[in-house]
Amino acid sequence: MYRDPDLLKLAQGQQCLLNCHPYCDGDEGSTTVACHSNELIHGKGKGLKADDCMSVWGCYKCHTWLDQGDRSKRQKAKIFDEAWYRQVQEWHKIADNALLKPWRVEAAEKVLKHIGAKR
Repeated sequence: MYRDPDLLKLAQGQQCLLNCHPYCDGDEGSTTVACHSNELIHGKGKGLKADDCMSVWGCYKCHTWLDQGDRSKRQKAKIFDEAWYRQVQEWHKIADNALLKPWRVEAAEKVLKHIGAKR
């Protein structure tokens, strides 16, 4: 199981990557959190969140939609998976930016190494 509180903190102030229009509130990051996958293959279980490496930045409304919205699990999984690929790109940008605080760079580097993303 992959857990990293610093990785989750990276979401604060970031733009929503889920973009579940028309649900997305486009708040430019004021409610953005790390939204975990709801798929069993990613570690989700009864009372258990998926691994932190299987999370994407999402605003409050998109996060609510992902967990409680009216689309099928398959449709939600497709939207999540597309957002996750954007998330990995964002982690690469953070890992490659020496001007950021070291804890941010380290969190991004650790998750990229964990998921086997090439740098």
